[in-house]
Amino acid sequence: MSAISGSIRNVFRNAGWMLGGKGVNAIFSLVYMAIVTRSLGVDRFGQFALALGAAQGVELLVAFQSWQIVVRYGISHLQEGRSSDLALLVRFTMWLDLAAVVIASPIILLTMVLLASHFGWDARFTYQAAGAGLLFAFASYSTPLGVLRLHDRFGQAELAGAIAPAVRLVGVTAVWLSGPNVIGFILALGIAELLSALGYWWFALQLPKMSWRTDRRLTWRELVQANKGIGNYAITTNLSSTLEAFGKQVGVIVVGFMLTPAAAGGYRLARQLGQSLSKLSQTMARAVFMELLRSRPDNGGPNHFHSLLLRLISLSAVGAGLVIALLLLLGRPALALIGGHEFLWVYPALLLMGTSAAFEFASVSFEPALVALGRPGIALKLRFISTAIFLAVTVGLTPILGIVGAGVAALTSSILSMVMLWGAISRLSGHGRAPEPALEDAMQTALDQDGG
Repeated sequence: MSAISGSIRNVFRNAGWMLGGKGVNAIFSLVYMAIVTRSLGVDRFGQFALALGAAQGVELLVAFQSWQIVVRYGISHLQEGRSSDLALLVRFTMWLDLAAVVIASPIILLTMVLLASHFGWDARFTYQAAGAGLLFAFASYSTPLGVLRLHDRFGQAELAGAIAPAVRLVGVTAVWLSGPNVIGFILALGIAELLSALGYWWFALQLPKMSWRTDRRLTWRELVQANKGIGNYAITTNLSSTLEAFGKQVGVIVVGFMLTPAAAGGYRLARQLGQSLSKLSQTMARAVFMELLRSRPDNGGPNHFHSLLLRLISLSAVGAGLVIALLLLLGRPALALIGGHEFLWVYPALLLMGTSAAFEFASVSFEPALVALGRPGIALKLRFISTAIFLAVTVGLTPILGIVGAGVAALTSSILSMVMLWGAISRLSGHGRAPEPALEDAMQTALDQDGG
C-alpha cells in the first residue's frame, strides 16, 4: 500500500469516527428545528431567530475560546510535570471565562433593548428574552473542555457535549406540548447549554491529576514568563471567535434590521440547513489535518505532501458535487418537511447557502494545509477578509434581493475564500522547504476547525 493510500484511509477512518457522534447530534438538531418552526410559524419564528441570534452572537463576540489556551500552553506544563504552572494557567482561563460572562451580560440586555425599539417588542418580552439569553453567557465550558482535551479525555468531552442536543430536544418538546412560545423555546435551548456546561465541569473536576489549586499568586508577570506569547494568543483566539460570530449570528440580525423578522427567520432556517452540510466539511478538515501535518515538506518530502493535497482536493471536489446534487434533489422536500410549506419561499436562499457549503467542502484541505505549512496567521487574515466581504455584500444586496442577497453574500465569500486560500498555498508550497512551525501551534490552530 502506498503512503498516499494509507493517508487517505486514515482520513476516512478518522472522519468516520467523528461523524458518528456528529450525526446523532445533527438529527436531534433537525428534529428540534422542525418543532420550533412548525409550531411558531413564519413571523414568530423570526422573533425567535432574532432574540436567539442576539444572545448567541454576543456570547461568541466576547468569548476568548480559553480551551485553546489551555491546550496550547498546558501541554508542555503537563508533559514536564510543572503542575504549579498548569494550575496558574487554568486559573487564568477561568478568570477569562468569568470576565466574558460579566462583559456579555449587560451587552445582551442592551442588544435586546435595541432590538425591541426597532421591532416593537413590549417590555415584558424584551426582559424575558434578555433573561433567557443570559443562560448562554453563563453556560461557559471553555476551560473544562480544554482540561479534558489536554488530558486526552475526548470521550468524556463528547459525552458532555451530547447533553446539549438531547436536553434541547426534550425541552423543546415539552414547550411544544405545553403551549409553544418564543421565550419558552429560548429558555429550553439555554437550559440545555447550561446543563451541558455543568457536565464539562463535572468531568473535569473528576480528573485526579488536575487541580487549579496552588499557593502561588496569579500574577501577569509570572503567567507571561511561564507561557510565552499568551497575551497575543488570547487576543487571536478572541478575534477568531468574533469573526465566527459575524459570519453566523450577526447575519441574522443584519437581515432582520434591513428587512423583517420573518425574513430573519427564513435566513436562519436556510443557514442552519446549509450549515448541516458544512459540518461535514469541518469534520473532514480535522480528519485531514494530521495527515497533512505528517506529510509536510520538512517531514515526508514535498512530493508526498503535494500528492496527498492534490488527492484530497480531488476527493473534496467530488464530495462538493455530491452535496450540490443532494441539495437539488432533497433541499426542497427537506425544507417542506422541517419548516412546512409556508417556508418554501426560503428555497432559493437555501440553494445559495448550500452551494456555499459545497465550496467550503471543496476547499476543506486548504486551511489545514496552510497550518501544516506553518502559516496559521495567513489563514486567520484570509478569514477576516472573507468575513468583511460577506458583510459588505449582505448589506449591499439584501435591500434589493431580500434574503437571496444574503445567500449571494455567503456564496461570494466562500468562493473568494477558496481562491485566496489556494493562492496562498500555491505560493508557500512552491518555495521549497516550509518554515518549521511549533507542532502544538499547528495542531491547535487546526482544532479551530471544530468550532470549540
